[in-house]
Amino acid sequence: MRPAAGAAQPRAGMLVCVCDPQLDAPANDNARGPAGILPLALGFAFAVLAQTVASAALPLAGAQLAPRAGLATVPFAAMLLGAALASFPASFLRDAFGRRTGFALGASLGIAGGVLLAVALVQRQFAWACLGALWLGMAQGFSFFYRHEAAAASGRPAAATAGVLAGGLLAAVAGPTLATVAEDLVAPFFLVGAAVLAALAHTASLGVAVRLAPDPLPVFRAKECVPLSAIVVPTALGALAWFGMNAVMSGAPLGLVGCGIGEAAVFGFIALHVAAMYAPAVPLALAGDRVPPYVLAGLGVALVALAVPLNLMRTPEAITAALVMVGAGWSVATVGATSAIYAAGPPGRLALALHDGGLFLAAILGALAGGLLA
Repeated sequence: MRPAAGAAQPRAGMLVCVCDPQLDAPANDNARGPAGILPLALGFAFAVLAQTVASAALPLAGAQLAPRAGLATVPFAAMLLGAALASFPASFLRDAFGRRTGFALGASLGIAGGVLLAVALVQRQFAWACLGALWLGMAQGFSFFYRHEAAAASGRPAAATAGVLAGGLLAAVAGPTLATVAEDLVAPFFLVGAAVLAALAHTASLGVAVRLAPDPLPVFRAKECVPLSAIVVPTALGALAWFGMNAVMSGAPLGLVGCGIGEAAVFGFIALHVAAMYAPAVPLALAGDRVPPYVLAGLGVALVALAVPLNLMRTPEAITAALVMVGAGWSVATVGATSAIYAAGPPGRLALALHDGGLFLAAILGALAGGLLA
């Protein structure tokens, strides 16, 4: 930084503030301007495309590469672990370096994770697949902060959150076709095309991230934040939905294969699940703030709870119905829980990190539970 022209020269007895306003702004990507819902939704959509492909491929990759059957869901759980680990840096790096740098870092991790997963499948290395899944999960953890970015800048947090989540519907529409094309291009290497597609999707997300409007200039003032106790109930409700959704999701691909569904067709079932995850966000983006946040969260948890016994029936129809119900329940509960956090006032970065970390921890436990039930 350099002193501005005309600054007074130091002299004996002169008091100088270490945060001298006559110095240039910090050398990060901060500048005035709102992010806008559309680019946030687009960046999230590309990240969800990668998540969709990875969610379908990782259980099958685990079954293909795991040294024993009990470890088949470990890559999927590693993806969720990566998302949980990313919650804290995703929250705090945003203040230090700006939204563009934070989202770009997450997308870069996703690119590396997709490439490493592809190499692991070619070389048949289970440990590499787990590491690639971990990096893909870290990218997912960063991408879920798109909803916080939208909710914090809007006077209608439920609608803003739902608007970003609605971008994921694009991934459900394009996912199966793109996955099939990618798999055909690299045949006979099974799932390698899906891993490469995940890397390319994060590359597109990176392109969106670096074009986001920069953050406002930092202002040195105390920020009034709600206490951490305000996130306890929303986090608990959201965690229940995330646990149930991942308990069903992690075992569904193997359950469908066990019912005689072809491995390539599994991508279509997962895409239907992803459509159910993000389709409710479209009406919620228009009317979400007219419904109390805790009512939304409770309704989402109820839908997830009803889906779990359906999944245990182990028929293609029951598993499909369970995938749709848990997807819709997850969406409604996530919008409700996120809105409830902002209803009490602006949450601090620690609160957001703990909230998302709790959700992903519940997702990990759900994935492990799904592996035991598969």
